[in-house]
Amino acid sequence: MTLTTRDVTFALRQGRHIALADETGWSLACSPEHEEAVEKLLEVRRDLVPAPLPTILIQDSGMLNLYVRPVPDVAWNLIDFAENPLTVLLRNGVNLPEPFRPQVPVRKALTRPAQQLIGAFGRGILTLPFETTQWPIGLAEPEMVWGQLPEKIRLPRVMELEPDGGVSFLRK
Repeated sequence: MTLTTRDVTFALRQGRHIALADETGWSLACSPEHEEAVEKLLEVRRDLVPAPLPTILIQDSGMLNLYVRPVPDVAWNLIDFAENPLTVLLRNGVNLPEPFRPQVPVRKALTRPAQQLIGAFGRGILTLPFETTQWPIGLAEPEMVWGQLPEKIRLPRVMELEPDGGVSFLRK
């Protein structure tokens, strides 16, 4: 059976996890609005070494207002003009589970299938990016898989953006 965006978005809204393949490799993904799904994702994170950085995957900068307020002016351009994977850590999260409110890791999806899924879902998707072409050993792969791995994955740069626009790179 070939999955459609409708099938996958329905599963996300029901609190199910999916395996998501994008430019950074495999990720475990769920709806950031489904409390039980988020808790399970955070449990998986605790068992992994090194622990991946849970990230809100968005379609474009227009979704920033859903998760951060106020949005620093420079954030709009950083998100929209990123040609390579870039995770931006922003402060003052809203509409997110409590663990993500102080600091919100956000990354714009660059692959078309991931962008289509986020567009169909209508909001960002919480991902636990493994940044590898192999699914973690010992972790059961979800029944639903979306996207296709590229020939070569690209690790995202990670930068912290202060409310005043100050920038510091955590991974270049």
